[in-house]
Amino acid sequence: MRIGRHQVDGAVVSAAREDFANRIGGQVRSMSKAGRMATYEWTSIAEEFLDHLGALSVETPDLDTPEAKAVLGDATEAAAGAVAFAAYFPHCSFHVTLNYVNFGMGYDAEDEDAAEESVTPGEWIDAFCLAVLSDKAKWHGEAFHFARQKFAGTDGTPAAELIKGFMAQVLDDTGDDDADYPPSTRHKLAALDAALARIRSREEQTGESLLGRPHSVALATLRALAAEDRAGFDSGLTALLLPHSDLPGPGASPGSLLPLLPVALAALAYRTLGWAPALETDYLPRALVTGFETRGPRVEGFGRRRRPEAVAALAAGPLPVGRPALERAPAPESEALFDRYTREALTPVDGQSLAVRQLGSALRYQELLFKWRASDSGEVTDAQLENLRLASQLGAALFRIALAEPGTEARVTVDGRTFGCPATRGEDASAGNWQTATAFALITGVREDLAPLVLTGPTFTSDDRSAFASYRVALHDYLKGADPEPAMERALRDLGKARDWGFFPPPGALLSQLVEGDEESFNLALADALEAHRDHYRVADRADDPDARFDLDALALACHARRRGWNVRVESPYLPRRLLQAAEPF
Repeated sequence: MRIGRHQVDGAVVSAAREDFANRIGGQVRSMSKAGRMATYEWTSIAEEFLDHLGALSVETPDLDTPEAKAVLGDATEAAAGAVAFAAYFPHCSFHVTLNYVNFGMGYDAEDEDAAEESVTPGEWIDAFCLAVLSDKAKWHGEAFHFARQKFAGTDGTPAAELIKGFMAQVLDDTGDDDADYPPSTRHKLAALDAALARIRSREEQTGESLLGRPHSVALATLRALAAEDRAGFDSGLTALLLPHSDLPGPGASPGSLLPLLPVALAALAYRTLGWAPALETDYLPRALVTGFETRGPRVEGFGRRRRPEAVAALAAGPLPVGRPALERAPAPESEALFDRYTREALTPVDGQSLAVRQLGSALRYQELLFKWRASDSGEVTDAQLENLRLASQLGAALFRIALAEPGTEARVTVDGRTFGCPATRGEDASAGNWQTATAFALITGVREDLAPLVLTGPTFTSDDRSAFASYRVALHDYLKGADPEPAMERALRDLGKARDWGFFPPPGALLSQLVEGDEESFNLALADALEAHRDHYRVADRADDPDARFDLDALALACHARRRGWNVRVESPYLPRRLLQAAEPF
């Protein structure tokens, strides 16, 4: 059966898409400056993201794009933020993070007399549906549990009973604290039947027509899913979707193109029982139903689970990984400014020693210049080679200084000049700078630059509590010849931590192939790493970020693999041929 989707005015769709990244970023920050962001603000932000997602579906009905995935993620977090505010404020601390706009808001426990807020049952359901689509329902489960406790006097209403049904079926909360956990299918069905019975009883008492309302139909459809009643589920999903096709076009919002309740039910059916929707309709975008399902990586860590067709493609020839056209070239005056800053950083004032922080700043300047000067062709210029050379020397200098005895003067050589610097072990020899400096040393292949990085390591001066800590330890263990496998296994497990914290994860699977000594899997993982980098920077305005132009870590490991004697069989502007050709085996 085919259900056509209603039309939304083209001007409304265009308005929802136009300059969205800047518009939503400005809106979020304006709200944060206007006062405490509470349930209204977070719900409004979620609606903006949902409207943009609906507008994206007009051009791309299946929504299988990095942009759509990121927008869905922040729609979920904003809606869950409203639920969390209702659940926790002012009694508990909590945090809301929007990765799309690089924004976070923390809340501390406050005076118990501060005003509490609540969300409506409808807002709770919308937020829960978004959480289902993002696979975050259990992640936010506690907030959903406490927020629903404020729905006093709603027993028997379709929305309240659907909420109880969702809690039982999805979060294993049947409302019976004495029951076994997790509840059996029989206990879940009993909870769903009890919810339907309360609606029926209220209908009989009030004379209202309740069982035919959308939330009641959704509850019955959820019950069919729990009972694995495919016919009943398909019938319920159809009943939920048909009224949407009759929505008036001129007054409809882009978000109405994505009816959250039926989409979430279809997603639950697909992800738990493998039921693909029996209906043909753009109301159920494939990516939302499947959870942006892909074939998975070409290879996992340590050469595990290599996809046969990926291995065959590699055997047939180099794997191509394209890079989007560069959005914006830096102004020549900006390049000149960073060159000047670098010269100033390397020029002692009045015979004084160089400050270590100046070397750290110069390292960042050279990194930015190398990335900004990237071209669409993927070839590197002489100016970029100079940036790499200087960056490698600067990074090495930072850690030679850290190796020196504190309180003495360390002698370092950068760009042919030798300087005296007071030996310190401060924040300039941080784990982040160690990772950057190591990348440049591996790209240039200068052993003298790599030596102080091997002798120190990412935690030489301070602990590393970042999402990248285990990757850095694994890389250091590999480079210094220690057994890297235990640290590498931890790094692979921690890749999800980086994503959960809102960071693009390091190329852990790629490094693990070097640890394993598996050249074929290295090339498969290299293609995966570069595609992941490309997709990450296709979201919002990230394409303007100089980091979009190269993944330094992946490039560094590719150059190192070449020096190890391996063939790099991935062709990409992210891997300049001039650099790979210069990386001759030791």
